[in-house]
Amino acid sequence: MINQMDRTLTILADGEPVTGYARARLFGTERLGLYPGLFMLHLWNVAEEDYLLLSRSREVIVMHEDVVLASGLVSDAFRSRGKSETEAHVAIAPGLTLWETSISLDVEAGVTVMETVRRLLEASGTGITLLSFPGEDPVTTRGQAFYGRAAECIEEALGKAGARCCLVPSGLCVVPKEGLPVSMVLTEEDLTDMPSFNCGGDMVLRTGPVGWTLGKSVEVWYGGTVNQGLISERLLSLDTGDGPWRIELVVELKQDE
Repeated sequence: MINQMDRTLTILADGEPVTGYARARLFGTERLGLYPGLFMLHLWNVAEEDYLLLSRSREVIVMHEDVVLASGLVSDAFRSRGKSETEAHVAIAPGLTLWETSISLDVEAGVTVMETVRRLLEASGTGITLLSFPGEDPVTTRGQAFYGRAAECIEEALGKAGARCCLVPSGLCVVPKEGLPVSMVLTEEDLTDMPSFNCGGDMVLRTGPVGWTLGKSVEVWYGGTVNQGLISERLLSLDTGDGPWRIELVVELKQDE
């Protein structure tokens, strides 16, 4: 199993580094889909100029080495004071742009799902692009009218193909209903603990801060068994002090046909 000793985090506020703090903690969850996740960044004894930079910034990115762990718009920032130290709290919301943007769009009959999603993204004015569209791409036989949150409209359109999606820093990724080919293999050396299972039967993996991506199909080798599935959820709990330092992945296991 991996033994991650480097507990450093790189924090960028609108591209500017934030370094004036004694300790940092990042925790939060993101799931497959376009409902905005929420990550909380806590900084102890942060310098005044760094807090002002964070509180006034539009986007915050948190990295470990060269891996982006969380990035998104700042939805809130405030400070609290304890007996001997101050703590800054910054809420980072990936996907908030599509959730807050409203659109109204009519799409004529005979348009594919992929083209419909492209038009919805363009109508949102967010600049987010469709990266790929694997799997089935059916043609709609009737005209469609979309009105409301851009995120919900896109998920409604993808439902015509039974597909799901997630946002990554470079754009929108589509996950077809049949899943994607395996693109990552995890072994015991990649994990910090033995796999477990939640009440829904999904596999839960604990690992270090590596660039695991939602929607990826993985193969897990552990204890002489092999499981395949889709990463549907990612939970972060990373403390540069003596707190937890792990990532948990929820993997929807592939059912035998």
